[in-house]
Amino acid sequence: MKPVVFIPEPIAAIGLELLRNECECLIPWVEAPTTPANLQSSSFRAPLFDADAVIVRLFKVTQEDMIKAKRLKVIGKHGVGVDNIDLEAATSAGIPVVFTPTANANAVAEHTLALILALARQINPASNALMQGRYHERGKFQGVEVAGKTLGVIGFGRIGKRVAQIAAQGLQMRVHVHDPFVPRDTQADLVTFEETLERLMRTADFLTLHVPLTESTRHLINEQSLEWVKPSCRIINTSRGSVIDEAALANALTSGKISGAALDVFVEEPLPVDNVLLKAPNTLLTPHISSSTQESLENMSLQAAQGVLDALHGKTPQYLANPELMKPKSNNKETT
Repeated sequence: MKPVVFIPEPIAAIGLELLRNECECLIPWVEAPTTPANLQSSSFRAPLFDADAVIVRLFKVTQEDMIKAKRLKVIGKHGVGVDNIDLEAATSAGIPVVFTPTANANAVAEHTLALILALARQINPASNALMQGRYHERGKFQGVEVAGKTLGVIGFGRIGKRVAQIAAQGLQMRVHVHDPFVPRDTQADLVTFEETLERLMRTADFLTLHVPLTESTRHLINEQSLEWVKPSCRIINTSRGSVIDEAALANALTSGKISGAALDVFVEEPLPVDNVLLKAPNTLLTPHISSSTQESLENMSLQAAQGVLDALHGKTPQYLANPELMKPKSNNKETT
């Protein structure tokens, strides 16, 4: 009997076909849309509890789900952040969680730079004015050039490094970085490392976040840290919504403590109609699309599918969010 893989949200055909060669694939999105309500409905989620594997995007997998899903052998994340998966519960249950950390790095980096340039040149408000017949207001949309400006990068993983490379080599920006987990000689020819977050934020003309959501990064940008930035600073977030205190950011935008913000991720998604950022000035908001390129979606689909197949075959997947599951067990027997 073929293993059953539950795929509650659309993935690119290349990964789906790879799975179909060896598995029975349950894909409810062919018949029912993947609305937030559907993703949480009991009927839509029911196939999870008889599946050997699941591949998720925004779909949540909780400890309770894992207890009910007695056949579940692997969880695949189509993406990088695994905060919609109870990783601790999966590890305790011996369920490997595979993810796709290299698949979308360039796409997210390019979207980040697009947001930086759009903020710098006031692309969004200028476009809105033109489409509304307010061509005569063009004088309001004076921008700034990014060449020679300081870009502060918080988090220097794959995406942060790619952003730094494009900004430094392509846009002639000065790039300063804060990441306590990365050696200081990393890309030393392109970037300057700052020892503290405060120092980085005080120097930045543009500030971009590329960190995972953990207890230490939750509300990293908050009322206190926003006191460190220049009034001319613009903040960009394509990582996870909860690394920013949205109320504090909205207040900073409204009071003029910062010049602008561009966000692709939010604490609650889809973005509620009463979210404070929707009324904040000088904001540019996109609906979590930084990784949504044809190339990135195909790469994520393929990497997630291959990781799931590897786990089902008893192989060690290339990218594991809980690699401790694959560490060899210690041998307590005395040698003679």
